[in-house]
Amino acid sequence: MSKLGIALLSLIVAFYSCKTKAEHEKNNAAQDSFTKIPEQRHVEGNRLISKEYPNIEIEINDEFTYVGNFDFEIIASSDEYPEDMRGKALAAGERFVFAVTDEHQNVEKLFIAQFEGFLDNNDYIYNYNFDNAAFIGNNKYRQNTWFYNSKKLAQENPRNEGALTRAFLEKKGYVLEDEFMMSRYVGLASEDRKKEVIFFYLEMLKGVTGYNLNEYQNTLSKEKTTEIERSLVERSEQSFSIVKG
Repeated sequence: MSKLGIALLSLIVAFYSCKTKAEHEKNNAAQDSFTKIPEQRHVEGNRLISKEYPNIEIEINDEFTYVGNFDFEIIASSDEYPEDMRGKALAAGERFVFAVTDEHQNVEKLFIAQFEGFLDNNDYIYNYNFDNAAFIGNNKYRQNTWFYNSKKLAQENPRNEGALTRAFLEKKGYVLEDEFMMSRYVGLASEDRKKEVIFFYLEMLKGVTGYNLNEYQNTLSKEKTTEIERSLVERSEQSFSIVKG
């Protein structure tokens, strides 16, 4: 090949290399746009600080130890979404995980703060009614409880945030029961309702109550389950406080 031919080939290779690199950087930028802004949130001791969506500081009870955080996406996977959206990410966010364990890393309690928002590729909003919700700090939060088989749900939907949390903890050597009980607090994180924040307080169902899920749902009296739920909510209220926001 002549020197001129070699020079032209070098220019062509350089052109396509730059184009490929630019496309790669564009894709990375798009990915970053629907996860988190660097340093937007961090943990100092047991205080979780969020600078935006929402601007808030949460103090988690000293019995908890910070485990870490991870990003996630929510995929439009059911027929309730338009066909052109199915299989695509419609929301994304990050979870900050705190745990109480015994000396063998058996998990007794979890506190999770989840920051989530719909992406720019859709017009969905979080359409919650807060008329009967209570204030925590400066904002209202809807509270409810759940008693469920976490392992089963994770197997059925391995891309769900709960499944990702189980995998995240188990990879770090933590041991979880199959069945959980949870108190959840949901609040809006932006005025346009495109973003939300959720606090989860979770306990191992049998480890705390002595009952498995079937026994809890089918054999206990209404008075007993009401007392278990009331006690769970009380402990969840004591697990964190909002010191700003």
